[in-house]
Amino acid sequence: MHKKIKELSGKRIKYLIDNQIPFYEWNKTYLNAIKDELYEVEEEIKENNSVYLEDELWDVFWAYICFLHSLENEWKITSVDRVFERCYKKFGERVGFDWKWWQYWDEVKVVQKEKLRLEHNKLFNNDR
Repeated sequence: MHKKIKELSGKRIKYLIDNQIPFYEWNKTYLNAIKDELYEVEEEIKENNSVYLEDELWDVFWAYICFLHSLENEWKITSVDRVFERCYKKFGERVGFDWKWWQYWDEVKVVQKEKLRLEHNKLFNNDR
């Protein structure tokens, strides 16, 4: 199912770009949409209405996936898939498959931040 949703959102972004739709301002459009949708989620949580809450949560997810496609089309990220690969790796390392994950979450996080710093510096030839 997630692949189909990714395909739909990619198709949407391609249409917006190809047809130069005026409201589309690249990643800014969907970054703002995420913020707006989160507000709507918050309202539905207050109402304690699971049907509308689930619908709004999908709106957040849709806006997020479109945001990723926008970033990909702007060459700001390698790919949408790469973001999900990083997510799986990051939280797979932190949570692991061990019931004692909470004992080393923070320790793994420190190591991961250092690896990211090294990867960034290698990619952009920084010494920081």
